[in-house]
Amino acid sequence: MKNLTFILILILLSFTGICQKPKNAISIEDRAFNKYFFNKANIPVVKGKVINLPQEFIQKISISYSIVTPSNQFQIGKSCNLKEDGTFELQLDYAFPFQQIWIKVGKLFYAGIYASKDLFIELDAETIMKGKGVKYNGPGVKYLGTDGELNTFMNNHILFKRERQLELTSMMRIIELSDDYLAKYDSLYSILQELDSEYFKLNPSDFSWLIINERQSDYFSNLCINNQCKKMNSELFNKVKSHKSYLTSNCGMNFYIALFAYIRSNAYNWNDIDYSSFITFSKLNKTDKLILDSIVSTEKNIFQNLPYDTINHLSLIKQAKQFLHDTLIVDYTLQTIRVLDSLFIPSKSDLLKMKITDKDPNDCKLMTETVLRNIQTDWCKNVIQNQHEDNLEKLAAINKTFQDSKPLISENQLGEPIAETLFGAKLYKVDNMKPETLLANLKKTFENKALILDFWATWCAPCLQDMPYSKKLHDETTDLPIEYVYLCTSSSSSIEKWKSKIAELQIGGTHIFVESGIESELMNLFFHSSFPSYSFIDAKGVYQPGVISRMYYMNKEKLMELIKK
Repeated sequence: MKNLTFILILILLSFTGICQKPKNAISIEDRAFNKYFFNKANIPVVKGKVINLPQEFIQKISISYSIVTPSNQFQIGKSCNLKEDGTFELQLDYAFPFQQIWIKVGKLFYAGIYASKDLFIELDAETIMKGKGVKYNGPGVKYLGTDGELNTFMNNHILFKRERQLELTSMMRIIELSDDYLAKYDSLYSILQELDSEYFKLNPSDFSWLIINERQSDYFSNLCINNQCKKMNSELFNKVKSHKSYLTSNCGMNFYIALFAYIRSNAYNWNDIDYSSFITFSKLNKTDKLILDSIVSTEKNIFQNLPYDTINHLSLIKQAKQFLHDTLIVDYTLQTIRVLDSLFIPSKSDLLKMKITDKDPNDCKLMTETVLRNIQTDWCKNVIQNQHEDNLEKLAAINKTFQDSKPLISENQLGEPIAETLFGAKLYKVDNMKPETLLANLKKTFENKALILDFWATWCAPCLQDMPYSKKLHDETTDLPIEYVYLCTSSSSSIEKWKSKIAELQIGGTHIFVESGIESELMNLFFHSSFPSYSFIDAKGVYQPGVISRMYYMNKEKLMELIKK
């Protein structure tokens, strides 16, 4: 604890010795932020212009950007185009203070910019194109407007002794929990503090306090992550609880995500369910009530150390969780809400309630509706409601996709035919087939075609991040003799989740929902051990290992070369 105290003293010295936090600084967890949020004049304006860009390149430059938000989406992806005169404007929906936006302008420019009032980014294409593009800041980049100085200062800090910063932050995340964990963690953090102090001395600025706040957010975020399996002592947890972020940034919002995850993991046990409380539930049928009666009776035997049928007990619990699923989701959400309300003032509790979500769209719907009934802060309610409506529209679109699908009549042996979509996806299910047989049937079905096998899971974030690039490549190579086969594991997923993801991503090709055991054996055949993994098999049936690591790195030209080989 002495080490933590030392670090906090260093932070205070940094505040007083370098740059004081402005008196009017506001955090999204403050009560006063509600009024700030609903004043549309506070929504920042971000514009820019690419100068000295040949006219023929105007249409070829695409601009994509991700806006960091406090909602459970974390980042919202958007895009825009260059106008004929090379100008562009980013669309921001809300008035969040120091909102971070990750922007990419073709191959010219990439940075994490901060929007507080107004920012203008000038990119000199002629200068930038002499190199390999610019990241964060460099020749050919000018940050102008009210937020110009802020962005110059923040992005130059990212570049300052960058390799050393990345090395230290990486080391902080992999320290093993032990008796001297905090001492090791603090020693690394103090080195980062020294680097920051060095940067501040070389670059005096009124914005130094923002970097100090970012470091604090990152510090407490890692503490929460690394202590999810072990409760912090009360003194340490109180320091974590009292921290607030003044930036709507990756570091700032990750702190609230990590804090929420820590509280949830230490406050609620999903398996600790009082089944006796559901016996009088009016929606249960006779069979359901008998199952609950049996579970309650068995648990009494367990409590009294009497013998019981373990396999049958676990089977009954599995059945109960299925017919009580929606009720348990709501119960879990209410339990989480009660814990948050007991720990924080309403404005901070409501901010953390925004993190209550689930990847399953139907479960997310139940959770969101429960949260909306138990929230006091208007701006939180506004953002949650808007996002909820967007999610309902997406869910309706997904459902419509499969309503419009026609039955798939197939004579091949790829499994049980499920459906064929309007965007060219053919869906199958395999739960009883040898991996070798499935591979042979794939090759027979797509004779004289090369195959790309994509092993993925509905819950795998890297898989889902790579899917848009696979879709793009799929759409660009319809004239080539190749078939894209997406093999999704059934592990921790369901047919409905799988179908929903396919409809959401709108990816054509052959999609197979594979029983997890078969998927594992199939991946072992190709020496794959994680998701996503890719296998390329040429038209002659020859496997070419290692030629595809990620679809992000593939393009039509590379694929044509593989096919020719």
